Order: sequence, then C-alpha cells, then structure tokens
Amino acid sequence: MAIKTDRLEVDQWFDLELVLDGTQDFRWRAWKDGWLSGVLSGHVVHVRQAGVGASLEYRANVDLESVLRSYFRLDDDIAEVHDALSDIDDTMRKLVSRFPYLRVLRQPDPWQATVSYICSATNRIERITKSVENIACELGERRVLSGDVRHTFPTREKVLEAGEENLGELTVGLKSFPKRVLATAERIRAGSLDLEHLAQPEVCYAEARLQLMASPGVAAKVADCIALFALDKPDAFPVDTYVRRELERCYPDAPLGPTEGEALAIWARGTFGARAGYASQLLFLSGYFASKNP
Repeated sequence: MAIKTDRLEVDQWFDLELVLDGTQDFRWRAWKDGWLSGVLSGHVVHVRQAGVGASLEYRANVDLESVLRSYFRLDDDIAEVHDALSDIDDTMRKLVSRFPYLRVLRQPDPWQATVSYICSATNRIERITKSVENIACELGERRVLSGDVRHTFPTREKVLEAGEENLGELTVGLKSFPKRVLATAERIRAGSLDLEHLAQPEVCYAEARLQLMASPGVAAKVADCIALFALDKPDAFPVDTYVRRELERCYPDAPLGPTEGEALAIWARGTFGARAGYASQLLFLSGYFASKNP
C-alpha cells in the first residue's frame, strides 16, 4: 500500500510535543527521525514538527488530513480562546502567556477515550499508557506503516468477548478496571449509553456528563475527560490532582470537596465560560510541571 506523506499548514500557536505529551491521548509514542506514531480512525499515522509553530508533516496509508485537522483542532481560533481566558483574571493571563501552544484534542473514537479514562482513575500516566496499549495489542487489529507495527483499539464487542479475567491480565495495577469497562460496554450494547449521540453539538455538556456518570465507576473526573477530549464539550472541566492543587492555590473560592461534584462544574462554567476545558488544561500543565520541578 502506498504511503501518503503530506503537510498540514499551521498558522496559529501550536506545539506538537506539548499537545502529545501523553496526558490527553495515551496512544502516542516516539518513532524514528523525530516522528511520533499514533493510531487514528483505524490507521497508523506518523506526525512531526520541525519546531514550535512550524507546519505539521504527516504520513499514513490513507488520506488523514481531515481527521488530523479535527483531532488537533487546527480550525479553532486559538487567539480568540487566549483573549477570552486572559480577560478572566491574572491567573489565566499568566498561564496563557506561559503555555500559548496548548491545544485540547478532539479524539475521533469516544469508545477508546472512554476505556482509556476509566483506566486513568487514580493511576499514573505510565500505567495508563501500558494498559491501553496492552488491550490494543491483544484485542485490536494489526496495522503497519513504514515498519511500525501498531494495533487498532478493539471494538466494544471484542472487549466484551475478552471478559473480566482477560482484561485483568492486560491491565497494570487496576483491579476494578475490568468490571467498570465491561459494565460501560454493556450499557452501550443495551442502548442506554450512546457515545456517538453524546458527541453531537445539540447535546450539552451537563447532559453528556450525567449520562456518562450513570456507568459504574465513572466518576466526575473520568466523565469530564471523556466529555472534553472525545465528545467535543469545551466547557467540561476535568479536575485531577494537579488541577486541584492549582485551584487551591489560585482559586480559593472554588467549591472543592472530597470529590468533584456538580457545584464545582457549575463554578467552572461560571468562572471560565465556554472555554473551561482549556482553563482546566492550563491549570493541569502548571501543576504538572511544578511537580516535576518542585
């Protein structure tokens, strides 16, 4: 099969390494000569950037330009996002200035994102990445690009067929993970959870969050990650340890409790508006890098 190599023009702030650092989508890894290897819409794709702000080069076995443009939100007006957040307060203004290249991904497979973020609950990035890749390698379909062997993420049916014991063997330190994933897969099969429907623009964030949290083990953080990164709900506001730490430091009025309840979601939308998801990611990066350089 012929390999298509092409270039995506980027005329706004963009840093590929920062966006694909493993904290939004857990399936990217380094390949050769500066290429990063991922699997999108059932195809292996390699991407690289000559430098911050430069155009993106990509190669795949099929034309993935529209997929990549959507995935990286290259048609978003990032300047408008920056202006809107900077006008909120000094904290946002400083974070926008510090991380102007940040992008919130729009993942094309809500099912993969759902499993990945269920896996992410109270777990380290390294374990999440390994567990998600184990599931793909064991249950997905083999794909090859330039000698790079990857696997598609398995369908809901494949995951259900694998069963609890097999899923448990594929995951790392996640005893409750198989039951949660299988329960969510059963909801989808039964029709009580429709991820594709929740991704439609007419479905608001609050409704999507409520539907997601009806699955056993899908708490607020997991639901908010799925809503933001895979269901195109930019007002979702995921709160993990790093975001919580930054909220405690910069926003003492935030209604933080033992868990992230509806009060915090309402506060985030009221404070950050339609770009709450970007605000969450800016706070995350601030806390994340602070933990690496205490």
